Amino acid sequence: MPNFNFTIKLDYSVDAATHQAFTEMLTFLSKVMNKVAHDQRRQYDENYRMAAEIQNLREENSRLCEEVTRLSTARIGSDVARDHTNDLEEKFVLERTIRIHDAPVHSVTMSPNSEVVATASWDGKVNLYNLAAEEIVKTLGGDENQSMNGLYAVAFAKTAPEIVGCASCDHSVYLWDHRTGRLKSQLKGHTHEVNGIDFHTSQQVMCTASDDSRVIIWDFQEGMILRTLDKHTKQVYGATFLGRENQYYVATCSFDQKTRVFDMRDKQVVALLQMHTDEVIGIDYSSHGQVLATGSDDGSIGLWCTRTWKLQHRFDTKEHCKDNEVKRVSFSPGGDMLAAACSSKRVLVYNINQRSHVPMADLSGHTDCVFDATWGVCPQTHAKILVSASHDHTCRYWQMK
Repeated sequence: MPNFNFTIKLDYSVDAATHQAFTEMLTFLSKVMNKVAHDQRRQYDENYRMAAEIQNLREENSRLCEEVTRLSTARIGSDVARDHTNDLEEKFVLERTIRIHDAPVHSVTMSPNSEVVATASWDGKVNLYNLAAEEIVKTLGGDENQSMNGLYAVAFAKTAPEIVGCASCDHSVYLWDHRTGRLKSQLKGHTHEVNGIDFHTSQQVMCTASDDSRVIIWDFQEGMILRTLDKHTKQVYGATFLGRENQYYVATCSFDQKTRVFDMRDKQVVALLQMHTDEVIGIDYSSHGQVLATGSDDGSIGLWCTRTWKLQHRFDTKEHCKDNEVKRVSFSPGGDMLAAACSSKRVLVYNINQRSHVPMADLSGHTDCVFDATWGVCPQTHAKILVSASHDHTCRYWQMK
């Protein structure tokens, strides 16, 4: 606390009475100002104490609200949701189980017109399956001249609709003309298994993710490596471009439990997203709301705002399925729903606007881990459709009511 003292120096002498009067006045003024300063400091301390107490009360209130929500959600999840599992499934109708592979199916993707799904399997084949005709219309790979090893991912090129790309455990990326069944190119640049693939929405660019801890950006028409992104410290499992609104950004997820967003122009990390406590397997982006989703073996799903790079919401699937791991995640057309492929042999569908740990649908029936899911819109009924891919060698085709 300050202590006010006054010293006045005069250029001339004053008599004793005047000196005494000034001294008494200044002494009195010093006491008054010191008292005011003391009172101000005491008031400041009191305000600080009250502000800290208010903040503590707010934090305690927030904690209690979260606890109430958790207990309520747990009760719903353990009682109501368990008693009404059929209600969760009734939002979707199982059209059929698709048996077209002889090994685990790791990836499935919908064609732009939602008529065909492409499936990638450990049997080294990509099958293009017409949902309405209920038949394979093309098989890529599987013969002596055009063979591939086990496949982890498949995707349609958005700027070249005739091209399908797939990622293989043989360290290669394969590009096919699925209309003719001709292999266009085998791209070699990774030094370990290739896990993920995505195509840019408007550029002649593709990204691939690998166990070599790198993501490669390719000019897929020329077969040229444009950039190598190497900031992850463990295997990279997925990568996705962030739409036209973020045309230079690509997001990557890794076994190092982190998601990174790179600027392809200079390879700089523009965002480091950390929430998960285990390997991050799934990643997808929705332009509707500009939201990035990540899924992890820790059983959680993160929703991230790509305007601020802040965590918007966290879904804990273990509130619904104990010991569950989340594999790949996929946004629905319109971005209002998110499908999570799960180790618990099911697909959990969340309404991302409700932010409840209880899924809006629990799609069961697989007999092994579900690793991927893809959405579309049925050309005949205009209803949303979902196809899942599982290690049980099958896919399941669902239509939403």
